Amino acid sequence: MNRNASPGLGQWVTVSILVAVSLFLLLKLYEYAGTRTEYPTGLKIGGVDVGQMDAEEARAKLTSTYLETPVVIHHGEDQFDLMPAQAEFTLNFDAMLQNADTERTRQNFWSGYWGYLWGRPVEVTPVALAATHNREALRNYLEEIKSLVDLPAQPPQPVPGTMSFQYGTSGMETNIETSFADIEAALYRPDLREANLITEQTDPQRPNINLLSRLLVNRLQVFEQDTGGMAAVFIMDLATGEEVNINSDVPVSAIDLMKLPIVLETYRTLGELPTLSQRQLISDTLIIKPDNTSANELLAVIGGEEGPYKGADQVTATLQRLGLNNTFIMAPYDAGMPAGKRTPETPANTVEALRTNPSPTMQTTAEDIGTLLSMIYYCATGQGGALPAAFPADDWQRECLEMLDYMERNKIGSLMEEGVPRETPIAHRHGWIGDTHVDAGIVFSPSGDYVIVEIMYRPEWLEWELSAPLIADVSRAAYNYFNFDAPYLGDSNAANN
Repeated sequence: MNRNASPGLGQWVTVSILVAVSLFLLLKLYEYAGTRTEYPTGLKIGGVDVGQMDAEEARAKLTSTYLETPVVIHHGEDQFDLMPAQAEFTLNFDAMLQNADTERTRQNFWSGYWGYLWGRPVEVTPVALAATHNREALRNYLEEIKSLVDLPAQPPQPVPGTMSFQYGTSGMETNIETSFADIEAALYRPDLREANLITEQTDPQRPNINLLSRLLVNRLQVFEQDTGGMAAVFIMDLATGEEVNINSDVPVSAIDLMKLPIVLETYRTLGELPTLSQRQLISDTLIIKPDNTSANELLAVIGGEEGPYKGADQVTATLQRLGLNNTFIMAPYDAGMPAGKRTPETPANTVEALRTNPSPTMQTTAEDIGTLLSMIYYCATGQGGALPAAFPADDWQRECLEMLDYMERNKIGSLMEEGVPRETPIAHRHGWIGDTHVDAGIVFSPSGDYVIVEIMYRPEWLEWELSAPLIADVSRAAYNYFNFDAPYLGDSNAANN
């Protein structure tokens, strides 16, 4: 039987396959051995894939990703590029590459080779980013942006030609402290390197009381320049104690303003509930009457057997005790100076150049009367103050409440009343003589109570047509300051700014 000794086709095929597989495995073994000098596939340093890279390539990739790529900072519609160096952002290459080398060398050769053959690399632990930055350097950069793009709120201003105020405008301010978190997070991210500066709306401040003072000074200067006279204004915020003082220390004839301390001293002297006739005198004194009879009769009540001149002395003594040193009364209304006496010298009337011609027997200042009104208010509202401090044995609250109640009934529809809405309660006392017109009281406005005293003086004769509109204007300006969000522009024009 003749047999062929050469191998068959099947054998050749089998051998060929074995040789091919062996060559493939040897080739892959060679390739894999080459990759052992590189970082393993899938290894990430700080989120950056450095698989199959050597140390220098990994360093370059990390540098490009973290140190050369800016963080885009958005501020509204504006955007700014923050280069990491501006925040002194640095990478700790030594630490990160050392950890990466650990991952490279810790794998079993043959396990790694098997995974390499099947395209399933051995699982590696990612290397955390090792980086630092200087927050103060970052703050300095953000402060530069802030200085460029922030819009400060604009304060309110007087409305030209009116006695009201114009609203300020809101601003926009960068909150650097709350912005750090988003920006710093972007610095430490390999991608999505964008962040937002947090901005906050800043509301305009309410008018400062100095703004009210400035508005009034401008208006009153016109009166003084046109008439050669003097305008005094005292305003006190009864919640804060802030004041407006315009010529408030200039002495003037006290006229009807003196009736406030006269009634106060009447209550103190009586020490008990007034009789019906005494209440009538008090009412007539605090509410406008054609003459001064009721005030003089109260001085007689105060003076007792020694008469109204003694009553005047007692009123003055009480005023001095309360610290109102520029206010005095030497004689009843329409009466002359007592024999042997002369006009007292006060800090107000001893100045070198006296701007007014005050009565020798009865003087005050806007500040003294305004301070007295504030004492009455604090006493009436149970807040204590100078009255109970000066006379601790007396229970003043009922008397102060009664005084304010009487003064609220004083309705004339002009002067101070004309500057506020009709429904706004005002406890005030006004009066006039030929050269001096006054109005003083407490306004209980929706957004705050305040004292206001207005005194207008013109040598020889002051026309009502000059003083009344001016007193109303000053009253309106004060009301609009305290009620900034709901100003009063007059009954026919009540509307918002």
